[in-house]
Order: sequence, then structure tokens, then C-alpha cells
Amino acid sequence: MNRSSVLLFVAWASLPVACSSSGSPGLGASGSSAAAGAAQGGASGNAGTGAATGAGAATGAGAATGAGAATGAGAATGAGAATGVGMTSSGDIGGTGAVASSGAGVASGSTGSSSGGSAGASGSASTPDASVALEAGLPPVTVDSGHSNKILIYTATTGFRHASIPAAATAIATAAKAAGLVPVLDPDPTGPGTPVPADFAAGALNPYGAVVLLANSGQPFGAPGTTQIQTLIDFVEAGGGLVAIEDASHCYDSDFPPASPSYIALIGGNFTGHPGGFTTGTCATVGSDPTNVMLPATFPITDEVYAFDQLGADIKVVLQCENSGSAPRPVSWVRTQKAGRVFYTALGHADPSWTTGPLVPDHVLPALLWTMGR
Repeated sequence: MNRSSVLLFVAWASLPVACSSSGSPGLGASGSSAAAGAAQGGASGNAGTGAATGAGAATGAGAATGAGAATGAGAATGAGAATGVGMTSSGDIGGTGAVASSGAGVASGSTGSSSGGSAGASGSASTPDASVALEAGLPPVTVDSGHSNKILIYTATTGFRHASIPAAATAIATAAKAAGLVPVLDPDPTGPGTPVPADFAAGALNPYGAVVLLANSGQPFGAPGTTQIQTLIDFVEAGGGLVAIEDASHCYDSDFPPASPSYIALIGGNFTGHPGGFTTGTCATVGSDPTNVMLPATFPITDEVYAFDQLGADIKVVLQCENSGSAPRPVSWVRTQKAGRVFYTALGHADPSWTTGPLVPDHVLPALLWTMGR
């Protein structure tokens, strides 16, 4: 991430992680993150000092108020950050713990209940001071009011479906929420990944600041997908961000005709295989870029290292990896298309990639923010 930018440290905001597919309780991952401060937050839900304010935010004694306030386990237990993503049957957040901006404590993120069918504690949390955010491990974010905070994490597949998609979706959504974004998951990452062409109908992407194509394959927007691909291209060219991951480089190509040269050019390259298979290897950053500046110069992986053809002349490679004695190959890159920014990475084929190590906090999240102009 560009450390020369003006930094704004954002608290774990009580923003909804919506799921466009109704009736899916999936993603009940219950993470926890200790916030900075001296006092221990207990089960009594003492809000500590600097409690978050705003409609539906925690207002005292750790209780969330307002329509759809969180009422189940996961209401803020002391001042701290909510990390769990528990969904109601309508696809909205249950009781994910309200946020307070100082003190210490952990919100457990267990699924609660929400009345009114909307996310509990929907108000915006007050911004913590820099030291609290830093000690809590929150990412620095620059102010940019020109882009929507809403992001679409799209997981449809018609070809091979990676088993790591649910873990990846949870990790990206949680990190995005911590950075003040509003992730929308569609289709349900725990389901079969049936395409939702309506998500990419003309004008459907207007509410979003970025799209994450997460391990899609085949014809993820529907067949032939011509209108949907053009909608995505128009979105990017108008300034929208695009993050493409794993098999998003294996869509609408010669394996899934009719091939779309426009889609392949948007991503920046086309998957041709993974020589060496799923093995240990080593990655190394290339140059300095907001998407790799937080990564170690070199780090080990256990993953597939993709090979590509049709690599765009305009891509800037930011990470290359090798395995099984192979020569280093481009694995992550960035490019621009008119007013928009595109990031691609092939990493993330096993759940631990998303739950441990640098992939999310030091690579994918900074890249997401960069595509959004932050």
C-alpha cells in the first residue's frame, strides 16, 4: 500500500455484509480480533470509552440500538472490533458485535438475530485514533469520497470450482469490512456457484466501487455472456475497480467458447495450466507497487503456480513465483484501462492461504483499495 498517502485508520465498522442470494446462512465464520487498550472487555458488554455512534451503533453498555439492532451473541463485549460474519436466513448480518472505538475487548461475531430484516448496528463507527487502529492491526486507508464503498464479491463458476472459495470469500469480506467497505457476496460462496447474469446486466454495477471475481471459471456471467462482459468493461473504464483471482483468468476462452478476447484483455492474461501441480514454492516481489509493498521480498507458498498466454503488453508484473524447480512465472499483475484499475493474482488454492500468511492483508486487500483509488 502507498505509505505516502494521507492515512485514515478505519475501525471495524458495523456495516452490513449483504448476500444477494436470499436464504443462505453460509459464511458463519466467527473470527475475533483484539483491539488495543488496557481494560479487558467482558461478557457484560461494557462499551469502554469512545463508543461508536450513529444510527444502530453501540451506544452504551455494549448494546446495539436502532432498527435491526444485533440482539444475539456477538453484541459488543467491551470496546473492540467485530470480526465474525454471521448471516440470517435473509442473507443479512445477524448480531455481529457493535463497534466501539477505544478500550479493549473482543466481539465474538457469533450469529445473533436482526429485527426488521436488516443488519444489526448499521450505524457508522467513529474513527479511532491512529495508535488504537495501528495496535489493532487495522489497515491504513486514504480518504476518497468519489468511489462507492460497496464491493461485489462474485463467485459463480461453470468450469472447475475451487474448494477454497468459501474461505476466500469470508477472508476478503472480513478484511474489506474492516477497511470500511461494504462487501456483497453473490452467489452464495458455499453453494454450487450458479451464474447470476442479472448482477452484470446493464447498469447493475453502478452502485459498486469495485468487483472481485473470485476463482470464477467457464462462463460465470452466463452464456455467451456478451452483454455482461461489456457491462464489466464499461464499469472498469468508467473508473470502477476490478480484482480478479485464480481461475478468473480461465473464463470465456477457447476452453469455454465463444472466446472473448475483450474479457481476456481486461484480465490481462489467459490461464493455460499449472506446471508442477500443487506443491511448495517461493514467490518474490517485482519492483515496488501499492499492491506488493507490504509483502515480504520473498516468501514460501504451497500452491499452484499458473502459466499464461495472451499476456497483455500493458500489464505490470508485481509478483512472480516458482515451484518444482521451474523458472519464475508471473503470478500477480496490475494494469489500467481508461479510468479503471485492474489487479490479478493466481494465488489462493488452499484454505490456509486465506486464513494465514500475507495473501489477504498484504496483497489482496491493498490491491482492492488501490483499484478503488485509495
